[in-house]
Formats: sequence, C-alpha cells, structure tokens
Amino acid sequence: MDVIPLSQGELRWVFPEAAEPDAVRDALSEADAQVTALARHLGAPAGRAGEGLAFHRVEGFVLAGVFGSTEAEGVGFSASLSFPRRCLWEPRWGPPWEVEAEVAVQCDQVAECGGHTLAERSRTFSTPIGAARGLVEATAWLLERGTTEPLLSWRAREDARCSVVTG
Repeated sequence: MDVIPLSQGELRWVFPEAAEPDAVRDALSEADAQVTALARHLGAPAGRAGEGLAFHRVEGFVLAGVFGSTEAEGVGFSASLSFPRRCLWEPRWGPPWEVEAEVAVQCDQVAECGGHTLAERSRTFSTPIGAARGLVEATAWLLERGTTEPLLSWRAREDARCSVVTG
C-alpha cells in the first residue's frame, strides 16, 4: 500500500465535486493537526507516513478516503473519512461519507485474538463539508481520550476483558 500525506494528495480523490473545496481542505487540515498532536503527546509516529492524515493507494487505486492513526504501548487511535465501496475500482462516489474513530488495544492474552475495540464512534454525512467537519469532531474525540486517559488505563480494560473471555 502506498501512503500519501494529506498535503501531497488530491481532495478530488475523496470529494470529486466538493462545492466548498477550501473549507473542506481547512477542516481536513484541522483534523490532521489533531492526529499529529495526539501522536506527539504519545511520543509515537502518526500514521504510516509519519504524518497525521493520509490517502491510501492500493495497487494503483486510491481508496476513497483519508485515514489517520497513531499507536503507543499497544493502544491504537484511528480515524477515517471514507466512501464505502464494494471494490477498489468501483466508480461511484459519495454521498454518503462515513466518519469513524476508534480506540483499540492489542490483545496479549489470546494469541489468535489480535485486539479489541474499546471505544468507537461513527456517523454518516451527506455533504463533503459535513463529512470533513465530522472528521474534525472525531479526531478531537480521539485527542481527548488519548490525552486525558493514561495508556495503562486502556491496557487494564483490555486485560480485564480478555481474562473474562479466556477465564
């Protein structure tokens, strides 16, 4: 997968007909700054490109979305704004656009488990500016969770959850 930082990508990959492209780009930049701030707070890299939000390209096809994440001590914080497609080359575009954010923890108790989502939120939007502002809200939600609750607290919830499942 190729990862293209927000600053180097094209807004039209997600919103080919955005009526307010500058406002959409400004909102995405704000969300990008929040993901970067969370990564900095955690002392971890932001996303796969080492930056906040990024576009992803798989086998030459750009996924219809922007994605941001950071992870420290097995606790991952991720957000995405995307148009769901049935396959990579499907020509349809939004609306709707989905904005999702989650806090997930790697499972150390059960080898084949992988991990668990401990907190999440999801909303659907019908306009590009609404979706971009929704991503700002989602990344603010992640930033608050990542800066107000210690990583060990998230890990403790995961340990308790897995001990119930395996016990």
